[in-house]
Amino acid sequence: MGAADAGKTTFIAWLANLGHARGLRVAIVDADIGQSEIGPPGTVGLGAVERPLVRPRDASLIALEFVGATSPGKQPWRTADATGKLATRARSTFDRVLVDTSGFVAGGFAAAVKARKIAATDPDLVVVIQADDESEHLVGALAGRTRPRVVRLPAVVGAQPRSQGARRQRRVESLARHFAHGTRRTVDAADVRVISLRGEPVELASVAPHTMVGLENAHGETLGVGLIEEIDTRRGTLSLQTTCAEERFASVRVGEVLAG
Repeated sequence: MGAADAGKTTFIAWLANLGHARGLRVAIVDADIGQSEIGPPGTVGLGAVERPLVRPRDASLIALEFVGATSPGKQPWRTADATGKLATRARSTFDRVLVDTSGFVAGGFAAAVKARKIAATDPDLVVVIQADDESEHLVGALAGRTRPRVVRLPAVVGAQPRSQGARRQRRVESLARHFAHGTRRTVDAADVRVISLRGEPVELASVAPHTMVGLENAHGETLGVGLIEEIDTRRGTLSLQTTCAEERFASVRVGEVLAG
């Protein structure tokens, strides 16, 4: 973990390639929900390293957990819990599990969010990449503990920080790429539950077009994501664009973010 543009994603790719070259089964959990590499923004993604990577996005997607927001300051506990869930799943199959986090590091709230992620993933090692000491407060509570170990690395020198506008544009382009090869599907609210991020029923009249949604099975597991295109309150249906290949899903979980 570390601030934005510190070199976390580059380091993750290097470390993944090192493990892969040594014959280890390596997985990456991408918990940077705003600048996602594995899966679309608004999700935590799990990918398998099956070949040398240029970037983590080259990993093979295994699973997604829909968070419903693209800002790390929104839905932080959902993000942390989703990260822990995918890390636990990966541990049962892979020799090494690498977790990439967001650049949200400033202040006590960020420290609480990172603490929740550390507790959820239960890592052996926490790598802090920083230019000075800007991320020390994130690992202060780990001082004196034998596990997880904390390793500090210097941030990339000379990297040009991306503006908020550039980050927003990257999210828009990433979502557009994800849905470009999707298909349009119509969902009848009488057959499928339409719920909020908290799991409460949602009236179709309150759902806006261009809202991103998670498509889930009966166990609440994310099968895919969708982008709402049209709501017909008279018929009780919603039409969405999705790359989800599953024929049936049990619920549509409505996110907070508008894609586009």
